[in-house]
Amino acid sequence: MLKAWKKPFLPLITRLGKSREARLFSEAPILIGGCGRSGTTLLLSMLSAHKDLFAIPKELGLFNGVERGPEGRLQSARIDRLYFSLLRYSIPASAKRWCEKSPSNVTQIQAIDEHFKGRFKLIHIVRDGRDVVLSIHPTDKTKYWVEPSRWVHDVQKGLDFIDHPNVHTIKYEDLLLDYSTVMEGITQFLSLDFSHELQQWHEHATVRRNRAYFSEVGKIQTKSIGKWKQTKDQERVEQLYAEPGALELLQRLGYEVPDDHSIKE
Repeated sequence: MLKAWKKPFLPLITRLGKSREARLFSEAPILIGGCGRSGTTLLLSMLSAHKDLFAIPKELGLFNGVERGPEGRLQSARIDRLYFSLLRYSIPASAKRWCEKSPSNVTQIQAIDEHFKGRFKLIHIVRDGRDVVLSIHPTDKTKYWVEPSRWVHDVQKGLDFIDHPNVHTIKYEDLLLDYSTVMEGITQFLSLDFSHELQQWHEHATVRRNRAYFSEVGKIQTKSIGKWKQTKDQERVEQLYAEPGALELLQRLGYEVPDDHSIKE
């Protein structure tokens, strides 16, 4: 919620932020989205290593609220957060575009498209829902972070735009297991070179800390893949299986489903 004391400054922040954006960035912005605990922060850290990008360190939730603009298009109700960030942070001279990640971006692709008048790129990252719903909240280790219904809702929202030319869908597991191939696909989508810094992203990343991490970012580790197979909390996994649409999504995305849960076509 916007604090009352900030309201009088919004026109000035917007004007100065827009001016800086137009002066510094010549290429279309990049947004990252996906259900929570699916690797959105990790992907932002990876891309932050590229010299052509300014990765905004803080999750802005620009499209958590949308409204109709004077021309009838959907637009961000809190675009001032972007302009404030562009004024707040030091931006490298080499940066040609900004990159922002909020998991909720994946649920508002239509609004993003209308707001930016089709001039944007969005990467949707998907992760096995069973590992997602078993992920512990970093600030409250007694709770899970994502409910099964949210995984189904958010993933489906993103897949609704899988054929959109400005949307690129990847899997978290592929990113970890075959980084070079997946990142080459991302850089082609974004019209970027697969630079040395990006190849050695963990050494050059500018986004290194986030509440989504339990520690500072480091080299890729794959131990988080398939943890649902070893968990003692099979009841939690069954909760996802019981969620309407979950099994269909798992199979559509190519995830292994036990024979006794598989949906036969």
